[in-house]
Amino acid sequence: MPVIVAANPKGGSGKSTCCIVLGTTLASLGGTVRVIDADPQRTLGRWSEGSSRYKEIVAIPNPGEDLTDLIDRLASQYQFVIIDVQGTANQEMAAAMSRADLVLIPMQAKTADADVATRAIGLLRSQEKLFKRSIRHGILFMRTSPIIITREERDIRQSIANAQIPRFTTSLNERTAYSHMFAQKMSLEELSSAETNGLPAAIENAAKLTAEIIETLRGNKELEK
Repeated sequence: MPVIVAANPKGGSGKSTCCIVLGTTLASLGGTVRVIDADPQRTLGRWSEGSSRYKEIVAIPNPGEDLTDLIDRLASQYQFVIIDVQGTANQEMAAAMSRADLVLIPMQAKTADADVATRAIGLLRSQEKLFKRSIRHGILFMRTSPIIITREERDIRQSIANAQIPRFTTSLNERTAYSHMFAQKMSLEELSSAETNGLPAAIENAAKLTAEIIETLRGNKELEK
C-alpha cells in the first residue's frame, strides 16, 4: 500500500497541513488511512485530541519505536500511510524516505524555503543511491494565493522548472479553512461554512490535490518538470 512522506528540513513549511488535509480527504472518500506524527512537536497528535470523526487516523510512535518498523506494520494494514517527519534533515527523515512510494516536499514560494528544500532533495538522492531505487517525489507549493502570482513565486517556479525538479500542478492555497482545521481539530467537511470563509473553495482545492496525488501514485500522471 502507498507510503507518502512529507519532508522538508525547514520548520513551518506546511508539512503537517498537507498531511492532515490529504489524510482526512482520503478518509472521507472511504480510504483506510494512518498518518504517522513523527515530528516531536506533535502538531497532528494535538489535532487528534479533538472530536473529529477522523481523529483515529493519527498514529504516534511509541518511545524508542523504530520508525521503519511502524511504517511497515501500518502499510500492511491500511491503504495509505502518510508520514509527517521532523523539520530536520535527520536519520528519521532518511528512514521515512527509504520506505516512501511518494515524497511530498512542501514549501512556500519564498526564496528561503526554496534554498532549504534542496536539502530534502539531496537527502532523497542519497537514499535512492543507498537502496538502488528511484523514489518518486515532487515540490508541493503551500499557502499560495488563488488569485495572483507574485514575482517571487514566478521566479521560484521558473528556477525549479529550470532545475528539472518535479512539482505538483496543484498547490494548497492560503485558506482560512486550513488554519481552522487545527484550531477546531476537525476535518474540512466538519467545519461550518458559516464560521469559515471560503470553505467550499478549500474543500475543492484539497480534493484536486488528493486526486493528483492518487493519479501520480497509480502512474497515470507524470509530475511537471
